[in-house]
Amino acid sequence: MKIDTKFHFELNFNTSGSISKQENKVFEAYLKNALLELERADFLKQAENEKLKYLSEKLDSSLALLDRITKLDLNFSTSATIGDLLLSQAYEMEKIAETLPEGGLKFLFKESALYIGLEAEKLRNGFYLR
Repeated sequence: MKIDTKFHFELNFNTSGSISKQENKVFEAYLKNALLELERADFLKQAENEKLKYLSEKLDSSLALLDRITKLDLNFSTSATIGDLLLSQAYEMEKIAETLPEGGLKFLFKESALYIGLEAEKLRNGFYLR
């Protein structure tokens, strides 16, 4: 069988350059997204660790203040002032604890904020006056 050359078309099968360029861009976009997700996860973990550290420091300072108050003779003015300070710390702790993921630490800090808030209200109302 003889191939007739008048119907011979010059076909360009050299498409590997355009395909590989497209695949590289797809892979490049996928790689960029994956790296961004890793950076976000690291940032969120770091932010969560900072929140936990801050909450534990606030809890320690609030409990230390409550401990010092038990040894003092308070008047109504001092009691209200300390109560206001503790109440603002309790609100702050509550707001930050809300942003934590569900779990035991979130529950612990929310309950601690509730306890400190209750004690702050007692102080503001003169419950611990002698």
